[in-house]
Amino acid sequence: MTSLSGRVALITGGSRGIGRAAVLALAATGAKVAINYAHKEADARQTAEAVAQLGGDAWLVRGDVGEEATVEAIFQGTRDHFGRLDIFVSCAVLPVARTVLEMTSDDWERTMRVNARAFLLGSRLAAAGMREGFGRIIALSSTGTHFVRNLRYAPLAMAKGAVEAAVRFLAVELAPRGITVNVVAPGPTNTEAFDAMAGGDPAQLRAGLAARTPMGRLGEPQDSARLIAFLCSEEAQWITGQLIFSDGGYSLR
Repeated sequence: MTSLSGRVALITGGSRGIGRAAVLALAATGAKVAINYAHKEADARQTAEAVAQLGGDAWLVRGDVGEEATVEAIFQGTRDHFGRLDIFVSCAVLPVARTVLEMTSDDWERTMRVNARAFLLGSRLAAAGMREGFGRIIALSSTGTHFVRNLRYAPLAMAKGAVEAAVRFLAVELAPRGITVNVVAPGPTNTEAFDAMAGGDPAQLRAGLAARTPMGRLGEPQDSARLIAFLCSEEAQWITGQLIFSDGGYSLR
């Protein structure tokens, strides 16, 4: 891929899991990275140190994307620090493990606020300051949004469904400015969020899901991060409004 040198990327939920892997993948291409995190400061600092080891430029910005004023501060802080913003990758996630019938109104509101509204607000703030001719917005969804295999995944699946719809409408509205908007849907991935949603015996669940995946293993964060980095590149300028599965064939069975 062509270098992203001179570009600035903001990754929400960038301290761990797929967010951390996306930070490192973008830094490896030359992008400067703003790493948003909510609570895990030690993980965020370790991620920034890993960027430094790659010779990259990282800046930490703490804030809960579930709060509208905080989202605004995160984006303004990134522009104040780096002078621009070219790429927004929305990786922050709040799993709420409930079936549809178990969900409360508070569960619904909290899930939508962090997992859907934060993407919409972030995309609007990102697009408002992106320069004409280049801009990249990437959301994360999941195979669980499309295939009902874990009833307790329902709140997150509904929020991610809203994100996918937003991606399509944003892609059309922002296309004239050269800003692309896409969504990556990983399959079961070896992250802390996976453990939070697993319940019971996570190791047994991992083994079962790996057996159902044609490529014979669970995803690793870097599998999705490589796709995210490609979608942020110049080579992906003709790809917009797309939902792309990164799942080793898991969704085919």
